Amino acid sequence: MDFEKYEADLNAKCVCGCMDGNRFHKTYRFPNDYGASVVSNPKTAGRNPGGFMVLPIKFITPRPENEYVIEMEQPIEGLAVECKDWAEVEVSLAKIMNH
Repeated sequence: MDFEKYEADLNAKCVCGCMDGNRFHKTYRFPNDYGASVVSNPKTAGRNPGGFMVLPIKFITPRPENEYVIEMEQPIEGLAVECKDWAEVEVSLAKIMNH
């Protein structure tokens, strides 16, 4: 599935440091106001260095503010999901989009 049309440009406001070390970071916002923050090469020791972490989020303001909170009513298993490749990321994104 093509998720590019759901990308929300939040990198300019990102304060988590996820872009340090040339990491990939994209945030997605779906029509149901759920979304996800997807980051490559998680900083946590022991994680798959070629994989991705998907963190479900819930948007609480309209566009273009795009303020969000971490979604505690998880549309996917666990607070954050470690994905070994992009195909697994797309599975998680589809679950969040259809939540």
